Amino acid sequence: MDPLFIYLLIMMAVLLPLACTPLAANDSKQSASFTNKSWKLQSLTVTPGVDWDLDGKKETDILATMEDCEKDDLLLLKNDNTIMRNAGKLKCDENDEQQKKTGSWSYDKASKKLTIKEDNDAQVLTVVESNANRLVVTFTWKATNGTPHKMTAVYH
Repeated sequence: MDPLFIYLLIMMAVLLPLACTPLAANDSKQSASFTNKSWKLQSLTVTPGVDWDLDGKKETDILATMEDCEKDDLLLLKNDNTIMRNAGKLKCDENDEQQKKTGSWSYDKASKKLTIKEDNDAQVLTVVESNANRLVVTFTWKATNGTPHKMTAVYH
C-alpha cells in the first residue's frame, strides 16, 4: 500500500472526529467583541420622537436631554455576565458609588439579541454593530397609543 495513502487515512481518522464534534451549547451565546470593555454612550436617538423630558416637545436626540453627569457614565459587560456601571468623572450625587454591579446580561450571537437585566427589569436589545471600538444596539417598543418607537444607542 502507498505510504501517502496510509498517511491520509491516519490524518482523516484524527481530524474527522474533531470536525464533526458539535459546538458546545453555549458557543452561540456570550463571547462577543463588546465584553470586558468600558463603553461610553456617544449617541442616543429615538424615532419617531417622544416627549422624553415632559416639556411638551418631542425629542429624537435623547442624549441632548440628559444631564452631563449621566453622559460620562461607563458601561461594562463583564465576561462573567455581570453588568458594572461607572459614574464617570462627574457624579450626579457625590454619595454615589464610583463603580457598582447593577445586573446581569446574556447574548445570543445567532439572533444578535443582548438581554440586559437591571433593577428587576429585562430589556432585549438587538446588536446592530459590534467591534473593538464601537457598539450599536437598538430597542423597539410600542407607546401606549400603539405607535412603535425605535431607540438606537451608539457606544465608543
